[in-house]
Amino acid sequence: MKKTVFIIVTVLISFCGQAQEYKNTFIPQPESVVMQSGGFKLGNTTQVFISKSMYADLKPIVASKMSSDNGLQLDVKSGRVSSKSNYISFEIVKDKKIQSEGYILEVKPSQITIKATDYAGLFNGFQTLRQAIPMGSKGETAIPSMIITDNPRFHWRGVLADVSRHFQTKEFLLKQIDVISSYKINTFHLHLTDDQGWRIEIKKYPNLTKKGAWRAGRTGIAWWSREAATAEEPKTVGGFYTQEDLKEIIAYAKVRNVEIIPEIDVPAHSKALIAAYPYLFCYDKVPEGVNFEVAVGGKAPDNALCAGKETTYAFLEDVIKEVAALFPSKYFHIGGDECNKSNWKKCPHCQKVMKDNNLKDEEELQSYFIQRMHKIVTAQKKVMIGWDEVLSGNGVKGATIMAWRRGIHTPEIKAPREGYPTIMTSYLHSYISRVQGPMFMEPEGPLSVLPLSVVYNHEPVPSELTAAEAKRVIGNQVSLWGEFTPTESHFEYMLYPRTLASAEVSWSNPKVKNWERFQDALEFDHFARLERDKVNFSKSMFTVYPAFAIDQLNNEAIVFLKTETVGYTIYYTLNGEDPTMAEGTKYMGDFKTTPKTLLKAGLFNEKGELLSTITEIRLK
Repeated sequence: MKKTVFIIVTVLISFCGQAQEYKNTFIPQPESVVMQSGGFKLGNTTQVFISKSMYADLKPIVASKMSSDNGLQLDVKSGRVSSKSNYISFEIVKDKKIQSEGYILEVKPSQITIKATDYAGLFNGFQTLRQAIPMGSKGETAIPSMIITDNPRFHWRGVLADVSRHFQTKEFLLKQIDVISSYKINTFHLHLTDDQGWRIEIKKYPNLTKKGAWRAGRTGIAWWSREAATAEEPKTVGGFYTQEDLKEIIAYAKVRNVEIIPEIDVPAHSKALIAAYPYLFCYDKVPEGVNFEVAVGGKAPDNALCAGKETTYAFLEDVIKEVAALFPSKYFHIGGDECNKSNWKKCPHCQKVMKDNNLKDEEELQSYFIQRMHKIVTAQKKVMIGWDEVLSGNGVKGATIMAWRRGIHTPEIKAPREGYPTIMTSYLHSYISRVQGPMFMEPEGPLSVLPLSVVYNHEPVPSELTAAEAKRVIGNQVSLWGEFTPTESHFEYMLYPRTLASAEVSWSNPKVKNWERFQDALEFDHFARLERDKVNFSKSMFTVYPAFAIDQLNNEAIVFLKTETVGYTIYYTLNGEDPTMAEGTKYMGDFKTTPKTLLKAGLFNEKGELLSTITEIRLK
């Protein structure tokens, strides 16, 4: 029998005429949920009151979501409550128990109140209220009485979208902002430039989008097998955001408590930039065999800017000024990762800078470059963010670090120990460009698996840190790199539900997290919410992972089946038929069968419903 880990209460509502069963399926899990007797009757007669200072921004969101979620046309008013019962109020208060972005949501039979100290808290409280309303209800419905007290663990709760490798439209980004904000993610990091495309309009340098935003088509050819483009080929794949597009995205995100972070990735990952303005490359005379076309995929050699030419810094200062003026965020991401320095070693300009500045090697030259970027960024009154490679050489004090590498590199420990504010985005736990189920069953992607449960069970703060060092961990982020996401549907498939898992890691106190509760919340509630909002998502969490070995001595196949979920049952067949609970064999542990047999296996809930795609593999 499947163990139920939900909080279940019985709610008696007079207008319903019968008892209702309610399950706590909140994502992210709040700090405290206290259920009480009775419930609130939500319907078209319910009035809504919003504090005057928050009314203009919050009203359209509340009205539109109540309409689209539940078919309700509510009367939303500004100012103090003027009704005695059946109302929802949004109130700004002074309360030390409520942190920035936190809230208290109280549902009583006569009223619902959301209290917060800022707009972000009211917005987040409303997202929790949306989840408290039973999924699928239209018109009048019952919301059980409860008190929810909730505060965020981290104030950076991020998602990176790589729109350089494959351009995604403005409308698609707006849709994602709507979805991620409903799960209290408050940072949308746009990777706007890379070898395969420059995606932001820079008025002073129009060739960045005229040439840098477009590449030759290689559709249908595996990413790492693509041949470089020639100068004569038509360049038809790509796109870019005008500055007006980005202003619209920023404004849309702001009222949804999402901050847009721009990334201009330098000095490496700059093939599209170099293709647009070749004079930024190391050599004055281009060596034979160097290709200055926008990369089409795979490796992109000769993609580093010259670190020795003053023209490089003047150009980037112009770009950074334009981008910084466009984005209100106090943060500016300059990349700084994966720089191949082979051209720097042969470049007379780079070698002269090294000599003039007593730099012992090219690692210190990268530090010199990053420190120049830091001065430019701080002159725009921004905080510079860099990938953890910027720690090499002499580092760059005053920057914020995104710690992605693990293993022989330990930036998750080094950065906070050396005093850097640090955002964790571990490639082992948070790079959701990796496939999320058995590799032979998933769409094309890197040859490694990042299951939903690994994202969910990740602890961003290393145990090696002291309490003081741990306070420098300011957030957590998942990153969706775009090599293998050419379509909107595939992009969403990779985002969800792993982004929801990261949302709970980033928001919830670890003490209230529970993997089984989370997986059940997805199955019973949130998959339906994503379907309602026309969001594509993966059910790979329910896929059966097969493993087998061939015992040649005894001519037997030894089979082992596994799933990352808890409380469900695997059924399998060996006769070529699809398994069901009635016709399949219940998996009880590893078993032996004949080699070359066709194995089919599926995961079933207690109702006998197949939860995901059937795993099919020949045992040979």
